[in-house]
Parts: sequence; C-alpha cells; structure tokens
Amino acid sequence: MKLPVKSALLGVVAAVTVGTTSANAQVGLTSSLATVNINAVKSSVLSLLINSGGTQNLASLTDNTTNNFASPVNVTTTWDLNAGSNVVLVGSFGTPAQALASGTNFITSTYVKGKVSTGTPTTFTAFTQNAVGSVGTAGGSLTLFTQSVAGNLANTRSDNLDLQIDLTGHANLVPGTYTGTLNLQAIVQ
Repeated sequence: MKLPVKSALLGVVAAVTVGTTSANAQVGLTSSLATVNINAVKSSVLSLLINSGGTQNLASLTDNTTNNFASPVNVTTTWDLNAGSNVVLVGSFGTPAQALASGTNFITSTYVKGKVSTGTPTTFTAFTQNAVGSVGTAGGSLTLFTQSVAGNLANTRSDNLDLQIDLTGHANLVPGTYTGTLNLQAIVQ
C-alpha cells in the first residue's frame, strides 16, 4: 500500500522529533567519579669522584722534616638535597695507629696531614679528628669542607686535597715501603 507523500513526511518528522527528545534528555548526564592516584619520588643524591691523584707517591721519605706529595687529590662532590642540610667531606684512616705500614713498622695518622685551600683546613692539619656522624674513625679523621645546602639544593664542587707526611721531630723512621689507604666520604648533616 502506497502512502501519500504528506503522510510519509509526517512519519519521518515524528521519528526525528522522538529521537531529538531522547537526545536532549541525556545532555548533562555524568558518570560516577573515578580517581587515579599519582605518586612520584625524587631521590636525594650525594656522590664523590676522585678526578686525579687517586694514587699518591713519595719517592723518598726524610726524617725530621715535612714530606709533601707532588700533586693534590682532585675531588668532585655532587649533591641534590633538601634545604637546611650541610654536605661534609671527611678524610679518614681505618686504623689511625697504622695509617701507613711497612711490615710491623707504622706511620700514624698524626704524621699525615691534609689541607683544602677552598675548604675547612686551609693549612696542613693532621688526621686526628673524630668521625662525623657515621663517617670516619675516632682519632683518625679530618673534616675537609662543610658546605651549606641552603641555597644550593643541587650543586657540584671540586676541591684539591694536598697531602704531606710531616716527620718533624721524628728522626727514627725505619726504612721501608710504607703503604696505606686514605678514605674519602661525604655525609649530609
């Protein structure tokens, strides 16, 4: 059966009108709220690198005088920390009474001296201080610098550590090859 054109158009208009009413009723409809937890961690950084001078040699020790090493130990300290902290660089010997040994003969840490012209001991000072926090050894340590982190949350500094064995007043060192290990470590205080 054939519908008149007018009736067919009214049917289409009615269908479009019904569809429009349904679409208008959905505007503004929202789902329930879903959340995503986001966590991000930035870790603190503290590192130490010996750039040069990691091996120090004296060709000949002389009693009753200062014996300077020819070149410094160049150290770079890098950090990224919270404000209000201090970075402290400490040098130490594990056994101060035997800082350097040749068999059963020893040079104590009282005779080994260091200085950092841009740090804390700007003149040669013996490794006889106590540990800083958990870094160093009682009676065998030396604080080489203390750097405030207040305005330098992320920073790097390079320093030259000059070393000497000061045998002034010590005229009876037994001949031999004396070896030892100087530990360098930074700590946040």
